Amino acid sequence: MANHVAAEATPPAACLNQLKKQVLDAGLCVACGACVGLCPHIIFYDGRVAAPDDCGLSQGRCLDLCPQAPEPAQESKRRALHAQAGQTPAPPLGPHAGIWQARAASPDLAGRAQYGGVASALLALALEEGLIGEAVVTRGGQRGAPQGALVRDRAGVLAAAGSIYAAGGSLLALNQALAQETGPKLGLVGLPCQVLAAAAMKAHPSYPAAARRLGLVIGLFCTWNLPARGLRALLAAEGLQGPVKKYDIPPPPAQVFLVETEKETREIPLAKVREHTLAGCALCPDLTAELADVSIGAAEGRPGWNTLIARSAQGESLVKSALERGLLILETPPAESLDHLRAAAAAKRARAAQAWKER
Repeated sequence: MANHVAAEATPPAACLNQLKKQVLDAGLCVACGACVGLCPHIIFYDGRVAAPDDCGLSQGRCLDLCPQAPEPAQESKRRALHAQAGQTPAPPLGPHAGIWQARAASPDLAGRAQYGGVASALLALALEEGLIGEAVVTRGGQRGAPQGALVRDRAGVLAAAGSIYAAGGSLLALNQALAQETGPKLGLVGLPCQVLAAAAMKAHPSYPAAARRLGLVIGLFCTWNLPARGLRALLAAEGLQGPVKKYDIPPPPAQVFLVETEKETREIPLAKVREHTLAGCALCPDLTAELADVSIGAAEGRPGWNTLIARSAQGESLVKSALERGLLILETPPAESLDHLRAAAAAKRARAAQAWKER
Protein backbone atom coordinates (compact mmCIF):
# COMPACT_ATOMS: atom_id res chain seq x y z
CA MET A 1 0.00 0.00 0.00
CA ALA A 2 1.41 3.28 -1.04
CA ASN A 3 2.24 5.76 1.60
CA HIS A 4 0.32 9.02 1.29
CA VAL A 5 1.94 12.02 2.91
CA ALA A 6 -0.41 14.92 3.42
CA ALA A 7 0.92 18.16 1.98
CA GLU A 8 1.53 20.77 4.62
CA ALA A 9 -0.43 23.96 4.22
CA THR A 10 1.68 27.00 3.50
CA PRO A 11 1.61 29.21 6.58
CA PRO A 12 0.42 32.76 6.03
CA ALA A 13 3.14 35.36 5.74
CA ALA A 14 3.94 37.09 8.99
CA CYS A 15 2.14 40.40 9.26
CA LEU A 16 5.29 42.39 10.04
CA ASN A 17 7.09 40.79 7.09
CA GLN A 18 4.31 42.01 4.82
CA LEU A 19 4.57 45.50 6.27
CA LYS A 20 8.31 45.51 5.71
CA LYS A 21 8.02 44.23 2.14
CA GLN A 22 5.08 46.35 1.04
CA VAL A 23 5.83 49.61 2.86
CA LEU A 24 9.08 49.92 4.83
CA ASP A 25 11.51 48.25 2.43
CA ALA A 26 9.58 49.64 -0.54
CA GLY A 27 10.41 53.15 0.63
CA LEU A 28 6.75 54.12 1.01
CA CYS A 29 6.59 54.73 4.77
CA VAL A 30 5.45 58.24 5.68
CA ALA A 31 6.49 57.89 9.34
CA CYS A 32 2.99 58.52 10.68
CA GLY A 33 3.67 56.23 13.67
CA ALA A 34 0.50 54.13 13.32
CA CYS A 35 2.43 50.87 13.56
CA VAL A 36 4.72 51.99 16.38
CA GLY A 37 3.96 51.36 20.02
CA LEU A 38 1.82 48.30 19.32
CA CYS A 39 4.59 45.76 19.80
CA PRO A 40 8.33 45.78 20.59
CA HIS A 41 9.37 44.77 17.08
CA ILE A 42 8.83 48.22 15.52
CA ILE A 43 10.68 51.34 16.60
CA PHE A 44 10.69 55.03 15.69
CA TYR A 45 13.94 56.97 15.76
CA ASP A 46 14.99 60.30 14.28
CA GLY A 47 12.01 60.49 11.97
CA ARG A 48 12.17 56.91 10.69
CA VAL A 49 10.22 53.72 11.35
CA ALA A 50 12.29 50.54 11.51
CA ALA A 51 11.60 46.87 12.24
CA PRO A 52 14.94 45.32 13.27
CA ASP A 53 13.37 42.13 14.67
CA ASP A 54 11.08 39.47 13.25
CA CYS A 55 7.56 38.82 14.48
CA GLY A 56 5.75 35.55 13.81
CA LEU A 57 2.17 36.85 14.04
CA SER A 58 0.19 36.18 10.88
CA GLN A 59 -2.34 38.88 11.79
CA GLY A 60 -1.60 42.18 13.46
CA ARG A 61 -2.66 45.77 13.70
CA CYS A 62 0.65 47.09 12.34
CA LEU A 63 -0.32 46.29 8.74
CA ASP A 64 -4.06 46.84 9.23
CA LEU A 65 -3.57 50.40 10.48
CA CYS A 66 -0.88 51.47 8.01
CA PRO A 67 -2.25 54.16 5.68
CA GLN A 68 0.28 53.12 3.03
CA ALA A 69 -0.67 49.43 2.90
CA PRO A 70 -1.71 48.57 -0.67
CA GLU A 71 -4.64 46.36 0.38
CA PRO A 72 -7.42 47.26 0.53
CA ALA A 73 -7.04 49.94 -2.11
CA GLN A 74 -7.14 53.54 -0.93
CA GLU A 75 -10.61 54.41 -2.20
CA SER A 76 -12.12 51.17 -0.89
CA LYS A 77 -10.46 51.71 2.49
CA ARG A 78 -11.75 55.26 2.74
CA ARG A 79 -15.29 54.39 1.66
CA ALA A 80 -15.46 51.68 4.33
CA LEU A 81 -14.22 54.04 7.05
CA HIS A 82 -16.68 56.75 6.01
CA ALA A 83 -19.48 54.17 6.14
CA GLN A 84 -18.33 53.11 9.61
CA ALA A 85 -18.69 56.75 10.69
CA GLY A 86 -22.10 57.08 9.01
CA GLN A 87 -20.78 59.51 6.37
CA THR A 88 -20.82 59.82 2.61
CA PRO A 89 -17.32 60.21 1.09
CA ALA A 90 -18.27 63.27 -1.04
CA PRO A 91 -15.01 63.73 -2.97
CA PRO A 92 -12.90 65.73 -3.58
CA LEU A 93 -13.15 67.55 -0.21
CA GLY A 94 -14.87 64.81 1.79
CA PRO A 95 -18.00 65.20 3.93
CA HIS A 96 -18.58 68.67 5.33
CA ALA A 97 -21.24 70.46 7.33
CA GLY A 98 -19.65 73.87 6.81
CA ILE A 99 -16.61 75.57 5.25
CA TRP A 100 -15.27 78.94 6.34
CA GLN A 101 -12.25 81.17 6.32
CA ALA A 102 -11.37 81.62 9.97
CA ARG A 103 -8.88 83.00 12.44
CA ALA A 104 -8.54 82.80 16.20
CA ALA A 105 -9.45 85.90 18.20
CA SER A 106 -7.19 85.13 21.16
CA PRO A 107 -4.17 87.49 21.30
CA ASP A 108 -1.91 84.84 22.88
CA LEU A 109 -1.97 82.90 19.58
CA ALA A 110 -0.66 85.81 17.51
CA GLY A 111 2.76 84.97 16.08
CA ARG A 112 2.83 81.54 17.71
CA ALA A 113 0.29 79.43 15.86
CA GLN A 114 0.36 78.60 12.16
CA TYR A 115 -1.70 80.95 9.97
CA GLY A 116 -4.92 81.82 11.81
CA GLY A 117 -4.35 79.71 14.90
CA VAL A 118 -7.65 77.88 14.45
CA ALA A 119 -6.31 74.40 15.26
CA SER A 120 -4.79 75.60 18.52
CA ALA A 121 -7.93 77.53 19.47
CA LEU A 122 -10.25 74.57 18.86
CA LEU A 123 -7.99 72.07 20.62
CA ALA A 124 -7.62 74.31 23.66
CA LEU A 125 -11.40 74.78 23.80
CA ALA A 126 -12.02 71.02 23.56
CA LEU A 127 -9.71 70.49 26.54
CA GLU A 128 -11.28 73.33 28.51
CA GLU A 129 -14.82 72.11 27.93
CA GLY A 130 -13.93 68.51 28.82
CA LEU A 131 -14.78 67.15 25.39
CA ILE A 132 -11.36 65.48 25.69
CA GLY A 133 -8.99 65.16 28.64
CA GLU A 134 -5.71 65.10 26.72
CA ALA A 135 -4.53 65.28 23.13
CA VAL A 136 -1.69 64.04 20.96
CA VAL A 137 0.10 66.80 19.07
CA THR A 138 3.42 67.10 17.26
CA ARG A 139 6.28 69.23 18.52
CA GLY A 140 10.03 69.50 18.09
CA GLY A 141 12.17 66.78 19.60
CA GLN A 142 15.81 65.74 19.48
CA ARG A 143 17.92 67.28 16.70
CA GLY A 144 14.85 69.11 15.48
CA ALA A 145 13.01 65.91 14.57
CA PRO A 146 9.34 66.27 15.49
CA GLN A 147 7.68 63.80 17.81
CA GLY A 148 4.29 63.10 19.32
CA ALA A 149 3.46 64.57 22.72
CA LEU A 150 0.48 64.59 25.07
CA VAL A 151 -0.96 67.94 26.11
CA ARG A 152 -3.63 68.51 28.72
CA ASP A 153 -4.18 72.27 28.84
CA ARG A 154 -3.94 75.50 26.87
CA ALA A 155 -0.31 76.03 27.86
CA GLY A 156 0.62 72.66 26.39
CA VAL A 157 -1.29 73.45 23.19
CA LEU A 158 0.50 76.79 22.78
CA ALA A 159 3.90 75.17 23.38
CA ALA A 160 3.27 72.88 20.41
CA ALA A 161 1.73 75.52 18.12
CA GLY A 162 3.11 75.86 14.59
CA SER A 163 4.08 73.41 11.86
CA ILE A 164 7.42 71.67 11.35
CA TYR A 165 6.83 70.11 7.90
CA ALA A 166 8.58 66.87 8.80
CA ALA A 167 7.13 63.48 9.71
CA GLY A 168 6.94 63.07 13.46
CA GLY A 169 5.52 59.61 14.13
CA SER A 170 2.94 61.21 16.40
CA LEU A 171 0.71 58.15 16.44
CA LEU A 172 3.33 56.41 18.56
CA ALA A 173 2.20 58.70 21.39
CA LEU A 174 -1.44 57.90 20.58
CA ASN A 175 -0.82 54.14 20.71
CA GLN A 176 1.00 54.57 24.02
CA ALA A 177 -1.93 56.51 25.45
CA LEU A 178 -4.44 53.96 24.14
CA ALA A 179 -2.50 51.15 25.80
CA GLN A 180 -4.43 52.19 28.89
CA GLU A 181 -7.87 50.65 28.47
CA THR A 182 -9.50 53.34 30.59
CA GLY A 183 -8.82 57.03 30.87
CA PRO A 184 -10.02 60.37 29.54
CA LYS A 185 -11.17 60.93 26.00
CA LEU A 186 -8.25 61.59 23.66
CA GLY A 187 -7.82 64.14 20.92
CA LEU A 188 -5.45 64.08 17.96
CA VAL A 189 -4.06 66.75 15.67
CA GLY A 190 -2.66 65.02 12.61
CA LEU A 191 -1.93 64.96 8.91
CA PRO A 192 -4.25 63.15 6.45
CA CYS A 193 -2.25 59.90 6.70
CA GLN A 194 -2.49 60.02 10.50
CA VAL A 195 -6.19 60.86 10.37
CA LEU A 196 -6.77 57.85 8.11
CA ALA A 197 -4.87 55.62 10.54
CA ALA A 198 -6.84 57.03 13.49
CA ALA A 199 -10.11 56.21 11.71
CA ALA A 200 -8.81 52.68 11.11
CA MET A 201 -7.97 52.40 14.81
CA LYS A 202 -11.51 53.33 15.82
CA ALA A 203 -12.97 50.80 13.37
CA HIS A 204 -10.56 47.94 14.13
CA PRO A 205 -12.20 45.05 16.04
CA SER A 206 -8.97 44.38 17.95
CA TYR A 207 -8.59 47.96 19.13
CA PRO A 208 -11.61 48.62 21.36
CA ALA A 209 -9.73 51.25 23.40
CA ALA A 210 -9.49 53.45 20.29
CA ALA A 211 -13.23 53.22 19.65
CA ARG A 212 -13.98 54.15 23.27
CA ARG A 213 -11.39 56.82 23.92
CA LEU A 214 -10.52 58.60 20.68
CA GLY A 215 -12.93 61.49 20.93
CA LEU A 216 -11.79 64.28 18.61
CA VAL A 217 -9.62 64.34 15.49
CA ILE A 218 -8.39 67.63 14.03
CA GLY A 219 -6.91 67.16 10.57
CA LEU A 220 -4.40 69.40 8.83
CA PHE A 221 -4.25 69.98 5.09
CA CYS A 222 -1.16 68.39 3.54
CA THR A 223 0.28 68.02 0.04
CA TRP A 224 3.57 66.32 0.99
CA ASN A 225 5.92 65.95 3.94
CA LEU A 226 9.65 65.71 4.62
CA PRO A 227 11.58 63.09 6.57
CA ALA A 228 13.37 64.64 9.56
CA ARG A 229 16.74 63.78 8.05
CA GLY A 230 15.70 65.27 4.73
CA LEU A 231 14.71 68.51 6.45
CA ARG A 232 18.11 68.67 8.15
CA ALA A 233 19.86 68.01 4.84
CA LEU A 234 17.85 70.79 3.19
CA LEU A 235 18.71 73.29 5.92
CA ALA A 236 22.39 72.30 5.78
CA ALA A 237 22.47 72.70 2.00
CA GLU A 238 21.06 76.20 2.40
CA GLY A 239 23.60 77.07 5.10
CA LEU A 240 20.91 77.62 7.73
CA GLN A 241 22.14 77.08 11.27
CA GLY A 242 20.73 77.43 14.75
CA PRO A 243 17.22 76.85 16.08
CA VAL A 244 14.36 77.42 13.65
CA LYS A 245 11.57 79.64 14.96
CA LYS A 246 9.03 78.91 12.25
CA TYR A 247 8.48 77.07 8.97
CA ASP A 248 5.84 78.09 6.45
CA ILE A 249 4.61 77.26 2.95
CA PRO A 250 2.57 80.25 1.72
CA PRO A 251 -0.40 79.43 -0.50
CA PRO A 252 0.06 79.55 -4.29
CA PRO A 253 1.46 81.24 -6.29
CA ALA A 254 4.38 81.76 -3.86
CA GLN A 255 6.10 78.39 -4.55
CA VAL A 256 8.56 78.87 -1.68
CA PHE A 257 9.36 77.27 1.68
CA LEU A 258 9.98 79.90 4.36
CA VAL A 259 12.41 79.17 7.18
CA GLU A 260 12.66 81.73 9.98
CA THR A 261 15.60 81.62 12.37
CA GLU A 262 16.77 84.08 15.01
CA LYS A 263 18.96 85.77 12.39
CA GLU A 264 16.98 85.67 9.15
CA THR A 265 14.03 84.48 7.12
CA ARG A 266 15.02 82.49 4.05
CA GLU A 267 12.90 81.61 1.02
CA ILE A 268 13.76 78.19 -0.46
CA PRO A 269 12.18 77.30 -3.82
CA LEU A 270 9.72 74.45 -3.48
CA ALA A 271 11.49 72.68 -6.36
CA LYS A 272 14.50 72.23 -4.06
CA VAL A 273 12.33 71.11 -1.16
CA ARG A 274 10.57 68.44 -3.20
CA GLU A 275 13.90 66.73 -3.80
CA HIS A 276 13.80 65.71 -0.13
CA THR A 277 10.12 64.81 0.31
CA LEU A 278 8.88 61.38 1.36
CA ALA A 279 8.24 59.15 -1.67
CA GLY A 280 5.16 57.67 -0.02
CA CYS A 281 3.40 61.03 0.01
CA ALA A 282 2.85 60.69 -3.73
CA LEU A 283 0.44 57.82 -3.03
CA CYS A 284 -1.81 59.79 -0.66
CA PRO A 285 -5.03 61.02 -2.32
CA ASP A 286 -6.18 63.17 0.59
CA LEU A 287 -5.41 66.90 0.68
CA THR A 288 -7.83 67.97 3.41
CA ALA A 289 -7.87 65.14 6.00
CA GLU A 290 -11.37 64.07 5.00
CA LEU A 291 -11.84 61.57 7.87
CA ALA A 292 -11.30 64.16 10.62
CA ASP A 293 -13.97 65.85 12.75
CA VAL A 294 -12.64 69.23 11.61
CA SER A 295 -9.98 69.99 9.00
CA ILE A 296 -7.79 73.08 8.84
CA GLY A 297 -5.36 74.56 6.32
CA ALA A 298 -4.05 77.85 5.01
CA ALA A 299 -6.58 80.23 3.41
CA GLU A 300 -5.56 81.01 -0.13
CA GLY A 301 -4.50 84.62 -0.55
CA ARG A 302 -5.22 85.59 3.09
CA PRO A 303 -2.16 85.60 5.32
CA GLY A 304 -3.11 85.00 8.93
CA TRP A 305 -6.31 83.12 8.07
CA ASN A 306 -7.25 79.43 7.88
CA THR A 307 -9.66 77.45 5.79
CA LEU A 308 -11.83 75.53 8.27
CA ILE A 309 -14.01 72.52 7.40
CA ALA A 310 -16.42 71.08 9.95
CA ARG A 311 -17.19 67.49 9.04
CA SER A 312 -18.82 65.52 11.86
CA ALA A 313 -21.62 66.63 14.18
CA GLN A 314 -19.04 66.86 16.95
CA GLY A 315 -16.77 69.00 14.83
CA GLU A 316 -19.62 71.30 13.88
CA SER A 317 -20.64 71.63 17.53
CA LEU A 318 -17.08 72.54 18.55
CA VAL A 319 -16.88 75.26 15.90
CA LYS A 320 -20.26 76.63 17.00
CA SER A 321 -19.11 76.72 20.62
CA ALA A 322 -15.92 78.55 19.66
CA LEU A 323 -17.92 81.11 17.69
CA GLU A 324 -20.40 81.68 20.52
CA ARG A 325 -17.56 82.25 22.96
CA GLY A 326 -15.87 84.74 20.69
CA LEU A 327 -12.83 82.52 20.14
CA LEU A 328 -13.11 82.40 16.35
CA ILE A 329 -13.88 84.86 13.58
CA LEU A 330 -15.62 83.11 10.69
CA GLU A 331 -16.27 84.38 7.19
CA THR A 332 -17.80 82.80 4.10
CA PRO A 333 -14.99 81.93 1.68
CA PRO A 334 -15.06 83.46 -1.81
CA ALA A 335 -16.41 81.08 -4.43
CA GLU A 336 -13.12 81.33 -6.31
CA SER A 337 -11.16 80.13 -3.26
CA LEU A 338 -13.45 77.11 -2.85
CA ASP A 339 -13.10 76.30 -6.53
CA HIS A 340 -9.31 76.39 -6.21
CA LEU A 341 -9.43 74.16 -3.11
CA ARG A 342 -11.66 71.62 -4.85
CA ALA A 343 -9.39 71.64 -7.90
CA ALA A 344 -6.29 71.11 -5.76
CA ALA A 345 -7.95 68.27 -3.85
CA ALA A 346 -9.11 66.63 -7.08
CA ALA A 347 -5.64 66.97 -8.59
CA LYS A 348 -4.05 65.26 -5.59
CA ARG A 349 -6.51 62.38 -5.84
CA ALA A 350 -5.73 61.99 -9.54
CA ARG A 351 -1.95 62.07 -8.97
CA ALA A 352 -2.23 59.46 -6.23
CA ALA A 353 -4.40 57.17 -8.36
CA GLN A 354 -1.85 57.36 -11.15
CA ALA A 355 1.03 56.72 -8.75
CA TRP A 356 -0.68 53.57 -7.46
CA LYS A 357 -1.26 52.36 -11.03
CA GLU A 358 2.41 52.87 -11.85
CA ARG A 359 3.36 50.64 -8.94
